[in-house]
Amino acid sequence: MRFFTTGYTGRDVAQLPALLDHYGAVLADIRFAPHSRHLEWRRDYLKLLLKDRYRHVAALGNRNYQNHDAPIRIHNLEIGLRLIESWETVVVLLCACKDLENCHRRVVKEALERRGHEVAEIADWNVAQGSLF
Repeated sequence: MRFFTTGYTGRDVAQLPALLDHYGAVLADIRFAPHSRHLEWRRDYLKLLLKDRYRHVAALGNRNYQNHDAPIRIHNLEIGLRLIESWETVVVLLCACKDLENCHRRVVKEALERRGHEVAEIADWNVAQGSLF
């Protein structure tokens, strides 16, 4: 099974469907609370945009997301990993952070790798747009 990670800060939500199409993937929103100041990154909007390709996985969210000085604390890593592994499809793990190294999705990525999964960071969303032409 293949997994990807990416952050949406500074990105255009309109690119997201093409990105998922490019990888043949579903989206796992791994924010503990799928809210945003930006309307287009809120759970309800993403569900409308992506329909059944959008899945919120609070278990993989960082319980300390509101305190950047606090250590990363994944809500329930084992349950979250079992859930996304059960999907038997390519999964893109999404959160807000632009930089993987300072984000809780790095913890999730490393846990998946320890379980033998291939995981890659999607840094350039434009690759999906280029595949359409």
